[in-house]
Amino acid sequence: MTSSRSAGPVRKRRRTRYKARFFVIMIVLIVFIGYVTFRAFTSLPDTRTYGNPYARIDSLDELDENTKEAAVLFLEIAEDQGLDVMVTETYRTQERQDYLYAKGRTAPGSIVTWTKNSRHTKRNAFDIAKNLTGHEYDDPEFFRKCAEIAKGIGLTSGYYWETNQDMPHFETDIFTRIRYPDGYEKP
Repeated sequence: MTSSRSAGPVRKRRRTRYKARFFVIMIVLIVFIGYVTFRAFTSLPDTRTYGNPYARIDSLDELDENTKEAAVLFLEIAEDQGLDVMVTETYRTQERQDYLYAKGRTAPGSIVTWTKNSRHTKRNAFDIAKNLTGHEYDDPEFFRKCAEIAKGIGLTSGYYWETNQDMPHFETDIFTRIRYPDGYEKP
């Protein structure tokens, strides 16, 4: 009888520990889901106006803070490695994105983009080219080296996409954490 009595409190303690762990896990999960939802749905509508909504914008100042920080670091490392990179496009208005999507589909020209829902329209992407007139996009080794730099600091590179490869494209998302290699510091 004594063994059955002592087993009861042990089971209760185990159940209490499991309940406490479950409660902590649920709280962490709720906080995480709340954070992701907040980040995904709280971007304020863009109230800025642009003279020509179809114009190409290449200013890093038009990127969100995290993407701009990553782009500046990327460009610094690329320069240190002897890669002559120029930023060709950052933010896109939705009108410009729709215009580019239509190319090669309902408008004359070659297909430029595969989506109407681009990270460019959310200020989370930038495109680059080699800064050599007439040879901006014809050096796969240049784009491979740029993709390696991007990967090393936490950027997503279109170079690695298996479908719809986009060598000049780099982007961030809500989970992107910028990594500073040795010798580089956050400003």
